[in-house]
Parts: sequence; structure tokens; C-alpha cells
Amino acid sequence: MSTIRRRRVRFLAVVVASASQSVVAADPAPEPVPAVQTPTSKVGSVEPRPIGEPVVPTTRTGREGELTAADVAADPLPGFETGRLDPDDHDSAWRIIGRGALFVPKLAADAVLSPFRGAIWLQDHYHLTDWYDRIFYNDAKTIGLYPTASVDTTLGVTVGAKFIDKDLFGDKESLGAQATVGSRYRQIYAISFSSGQRLGDRFNLQLDTGYERRPHDAFFGIGNGDLVDTAAAPVDPRVDPTAVEAYYRQDRARVSLISDLRTWRKLHVRASGAVSEVDFGAPDQGIPVTTVYDPAGLVGFGGIRYGYGELELRWDNRHNVTSWEPHAVASDGELVAAYAGRQQPLEGGAGFWRYGVDLEKFMRIAVGPRVLNAHFHGEGVTGSRDAVPFTELPSLGGPTYLRGYALDQFRDRIAAYGSLAYEWDLSQWFSARLFSDFGRVYPGLDQLTLSGLRMGYGLSIEGHDPDTFVFEASLGSSIDGGLFVNLSFNPVYDLHDRVRRR
Repeated sequence: MSTIRRRRVRFLAVVVASASQSVVAADPAPEPVPAVQTPTSKVGSVEPRPIGEPVVPTTRTGREGELTAADVAADPLPGFETGRLDPDDHDSAWRIIGRGALFVPKLAADAVLSPFRGAIWLQDHYHLTDWYDRIFYNDAKTIGLYPTASVDTTLGVTVGAKFIDKDLFGDKESLGAQATVGSRYRQIYAISFSSGQRLGDRFNLQLDTGYERRPHDAFFGIGNGDLVDTAAAPVDPRVDPTAVEAYYRQDRARVSLISDLRTWRKLHVRASGAVSEVDFGAPDQGIPVTTVYDPAGLVGFGGIRYGYGELELRWDNRHNVTSWEPHAVASDGELVAAYAGRQQPLEGGAGFWRYGVDLEKFMRIAVGPRVLNAHFHGEGVTGSRDAVPFTELPSLGGPTYLRGYALDQFRDRIAAYGSLAYEWDLSQWFSARLFSDFGRVYPGLDQLTLSGLRMGYGLSIEGHDPDTFVFEASLGSSIDGGLFVNLSFNPVYDLHDRVRRR
């Protein structure tokens, strides 16, 4: 090759090399990484990296110290790092059997809880409670007019509205008014007034008046008898325990006054009184009660008018443990209440005494809260079956006492009830409860026994905001069969209702 040709090739090679270097030089050339030296190393010599020191990338581009994809290209993918201790994926035979046995109950629980999970999702995404407060309450949440609704297997569906003013005269006095109508022409009207702190921090006075039209109440006889379809002849419920489902109408009007004095710490002395008038008649549908039961055995069926006075001692220490838990959900403490009252006809005749006890204990077993709840209720009357109106006998059945049975399915002179429940939180707004209820009625104290107990069980969901109870929905059944659904906007255990019913 000639000398001129060799010079041309060398010139082209230099030009190509210069162009390549200009492209790479878009970023400054990385500074050489100083070699890690040991005390014995010579200057400029490179020793192996000591164990435990971090790996320093040999090349860096962009800003000082910033890694690129090329720097980590050889690293393991997430989940495949050296040193991971993953648990064994192989379950034991007993675990597989246990999961299989719980699969169907899990599906049932998921089906029941899915509407409430949906409600939680809606609340979290759309803040429904804020919308509700803005629509139905004033800014201070002291005045509200809001809709109400309830669903009950026995009583049907009711809808209405309630007005409340929680600070009527500036000292936390409250005024409430409610109007409700329902299926089978059921009607409820009520007005109540509470003194709040007007009479002091320790004393409260409440006046309550109301009217109920209940056109389709069920009667199952008196006693603990099993339910049958028909009876051979008219039954005298005072002496015959045959239980046949029949119906009657009652119109009930009442005025009640309840006083509460807090004497020491959580000890309350409560004096209450009520005047009631009740009229009975044929139901709007169903088997009339007088075609199954002898009218002479239905004490008071012609109508009753009476006064009722009661004195109660109550220790109520139920509370939430931490400020992070909703105030409406009790997770610790106890309730001990004992009461005695006199019921006297207003038109003459023999009266009788009513007495009872309520015991309740909350045991917090874990955060959440996770709570065990035990409750016992006992009630009795001194009058005989010939003297006590059939609607005034202590009763069991329904959403308050002995869920899984029809409302007031069992009546007699003595009623005893117990309940065990496990409660856990679903969110800030909802909690769930598994419950088991048991109890029965007796003709007298001398005939108390554990045989023949009725038992109900089921699941309930309670809704609440941080300060107040909102509703409870329950699904219950019993060892005698049947399925009962209830949606209530009153607490399941409210002692005020006992006096208001008298």
C-alpha cells in the first residue's frame, strides 16, 4: 500500500474515533473510583473488597451517585434475593381438612357481611355520613329531622320521621317527636322531653307520652308449651299450655315520667311512673285469638286502664376502654340493676307487684375492640294468672330477649333469660356480634328448672357513629327452627323501654 493511501485510512479512523467520543461525551466522563487500600497496600495497587463493605458501582452516569438500569441489571429480581426464608407452602392434612370444614360457614358469613362491607366501601369513598348530617341536621348537630325505618319478621315494615332538638333552652334540654306508620296499618306516635342539665349534673327528669296502634299482635298462649297448628277446642290459657299462633289488635296510650338521680359515682336511683290505657279487638287479618282461646281465660281482654310505679337501683359502669373506640360501643364494665314496681288498675280491683334484675358484663379480650358479653335478665309478678292481664305477664321472644323466636312467644308469671355474645369491630362505623340466647318462662318461683330451656342463636350487625348508636340488624334462629330478621333503631338493651311499656 502506498504511503498516501495509508495516510488516508489513518485519517478516516481518527475522524470516526473522534465522532464516537463526542457522542459518549454528552455526559462527563466518570471519575475513576479510588481503589480500596489496606494499610499494607502500595500506592496505586488495588486490593480485593473486604467482606461486609457495600459494593461501589464501577460506572456512574448522570448526577453524582445516581444508579442506572445498567448498574442493577445483574441483580436478582424482587422475591428472589439470597437469604430469604419463605415459609413452606405445603399445608398439613389437618389444616386442609379444617379449611374444608369451614368453607361453607365462611361463604355464609361472607354473604351476610357483604352488604355491610359494601356500606363501608361507600362510606370510605363518598363520606355518606357527612352528607346525611348536612341534609338532616343543622351545623351544630343539635337540631335534626331525619327519616326512620325498621323491619321485623313479626311486626313487618315501618317507616316514619323523627324530630329532635338536643339543646332546647341552652342547657342540653332535649325535645323529641316521632311519627311512624307501617304494614297492617301499624302506627306509632310519641313525644318526649328531657331536662338535660337544667336541674343539675346529677338529676334528670324525662316526660314521655305516646300512642301505638298494633293491629296484628300474636298470642301463643301462656306457658312454655311447644307450638302446634290447631287446638281441638277453645283453650283456657290459664290452665292449658297448648300454644297456637293467633292474633289480636291492641291500641295503647300512655304517659310516663322517669327521674334519675346519680348518688355516688355510677350508682343511680331511679323513680318512674306511668299511666296507660289499652283496648283490645279483632285483628285485621289472621286467626282471631278468641276463636282459639276461651275469652274468659284472656284476662283483661275487655280493656285495661292502670297506673304503674317503680323504684330501681342501678350501677352502670359500661364504657369504652380507649378514646379511639366508638363511645357508643361498650367494651368493658358491668351493669347491675334491681327494681320493684306496683301495677294498680285505675277502675278498682286487685293490683300486683312486678320485680326483676338485670346483670350484664363486658370483657375486653383484645384490641379492636374484641369483646365478650354476658347478660342475664329475670322478671316476675306476684299476681296469679287470674289477676294479671295476659299482655302484662313477663314474656320472652323477639329482638330484646330470646332472639330466634317470635315476639312475646312465651309468657308466664316468671321469665328468665341469659345471653352470651362475642363482638368485634368491622370498621369505625360497624361492629358484628355472634350471639347465643337461652331462657324459659315458669308458673312460679317454686318451679324453676333448667329443663325445657329455649335456645336461640344468630349474627347481628350494629351501626354507630363515634358518639351514638344508630341501628342493629340481626338474623336469628333457634333449636325449634324458624328464621327471624330484625332491623331496629333502638339499642337492643334499653331499660327505659321497660317502664314505657307499662
